[in-house]
Amino acid sequence: MYPLRQNWDSSSGKVNISAYLFNDLNENGQYDIGDRAMADIVVSLSRNGMPISVARTNLNGFANFRASTTHEDSPLSQAGEYEFTAYLPRGWRNTTDNQTQQATLIEIPGSPAGVGLQEMLTPIGMARNKFLRGTYRGDKDGHILLQQDGKTLETINLTPGEQFIWRIQRGNYELITNGQSRPVVVGDYPVDVGLIGVEHSQGDRAYTIDFEGQAPTGLKKAPNGYGGLNWFNLNIMRANMGNGNIGYANGTTSGNHILYTSSGHPARIYAYTPFSLLSVNLTAAWPKSEGEEVILSFYRGDQLIQTDAVGLSAYSPVNYQPMIPDITRIEISTRHYWQMLMDDLTVSTTP
Repeated sequence: MYPLRQNWDSSSGKVNISAYLFNDLNENGQYDIGDRAMADIVVSLSRNGMPISVARTNLNGFANFRASTTHEDSPLSQAGEYEFTAYLPRGWRNTTDNQTQQATLIEIPGSPAGVGLQEMLTPIGMARNKFLRGTYRGDKDGHILLQQDGKTLETINLTPGEQFIWRIQRGNYELITNGQSRPVVVGDYPVDVGLIGVEHSQGDRAYTIDFEGQAPTGLKKAPNGYGGLNWFNLNIMRANMGNGNIGYANGTTSGNHILYTSSGHPARIYAYTPFSLLSVNLTAAWPKSEGEEVILSFYRGDQLIQTDAVGLSAYSPVNYQPMIPDITRIEISTRHYWQMLMDDLTVSTTP
C-alpha cells in the first residue's frame, strides 16, 4: 500500500526554476528582514547568447521558468549553461551585483523534472534612486535652500509654480525658503513635499494609520471613524488579493493591507475637527497607469488651502510629505481615473 520507489531512471513531472527579486529597502545588498518582494519585473532566460524565454515576477517576487525533460514547452529541458538577466525599471539600480546570473542545468534522473540547477539563483536586490521633489509657491521669484546639519547642499532659483527635483540620499534635511524652514525626512522611498513656501505642521500628537485589521475577508469599505477620520469612496484591501494587483503589492509599505480609490473615482478624507496631514505613501495601482498624477486638494471648512499634484509609479511608492496643518477635508482624484493607493497615512490632531 505504501511501497518504496524502486525505479529512479525516469521523470515525468515539472518544476519552476525561479529568479527572486526584492526591493532592497535598506540598500545593504542583502535580502533581509524588512525587504519586500517586487512584482512585474522582467527576467529573461537565454542560452549561448540566444533568448529562450521571458517571465515577469508574480506578486510574491518570483519569475518562474518551467523545467522538465518530458514537457515539450519547457524552456529548461536540456542540460547545459543558461543565463538569467533581470531588467529593472528606469530609475532603479541593482544592489546585489547579480543582475545577470549564470547557471548550470544538470540531468537528475528520478527527480520530479529530470533536470535541476547545480546551484540555485541568488535573490536579486533592487533599489529606486531617491529624489526630493516639490513645487515653489510664492508671489514672485525666489530661491530654495536644501540643508543638512547646517550645511547648504543645494540652492535653486525658481519662479512661482516651478517644480524642483534633486537626487538625494536617505537622511534628515531642512528646506528653507522666504525665511521659513521645514524638515524633510528621506527614508525608504523618494519624497514629494508638495508646495513649498506655505505654512507647515510641526507634527505634534502624530499617529500613523496602517489599514491593518480592518478587512478580515480581504476587502472592505473604509468605515467612518477609523483612525479618527471619515472616508468616502476608499476601500481597504489585502494587497495580494488578486493575481494582477501589481501596484497594490509594490505599494504596500507595512503589513499586508492598503487603502485605494474605488474604481479610480474621486475620493475624500474628512473630519469635523481639524487635523494635519504629515505624510503618506502613494502608489499607482497598475503598470498601465505609470506616470499617473494624483491631485490632492486641502480644505479648511469651505476654504481651499492648497492643491498638490504628485506623480506616481506602480513599482514603488512616493512618500508625500505636505505637513499641512489644521485641515478638515482632503479631496483626492487622479487625472485619468486610474486607481491609486495609500499606505501608512500619518496625521496629527489639533489639541
